[in-house]
Amino acid sequence: MFPDTEAVVVTYLNSRLQSAGSAARASTRVPNPRPASLVRVMRTGGTLRSVSHEDSHITVECWAASSVDAISLTRQVAAWLSELDQSGCHVPQGHTGWVGRPVYLEDPTAEVPRYVMTVIVRSRIQEA
Repeated sequence: MFPDTEAVVVTYLNSRLQSAGSAARASTRVPNPRPASLVRVMRTGGTLRSVSHEDSHITVECWAASSVDAISLTRQVAAWLSELDQSGCHVPQGHTGWVGRPVYLEDPTAEVPRYVMTVIVRSRIQEA
């Protein structure tokens, strides 16, 4: 069975965010009310590479109170994602590790700064 890549990424990012002393937390959901800083992780597709390897497309949204804080958070999260190697999951190095690098897409509902990116998380089947 393949690992839950969303859960792996959320756990990994939360440990990094906490170690960095960030107020932001990673989650698969947007709480109501939404905190000023938030990182949302969503599986948005993927491909089966072989009988034992899968590529998950993981879209990550980064919110912050200002565009300066949002891009700072996004750059840090993107760097951490590039280093991911946990629980049988990793992000391939180079262009094959990314579907889309960070782009500014203001949250259309809350009208606050938000950056979005999509990374490939490659995983292998884990023993049951």
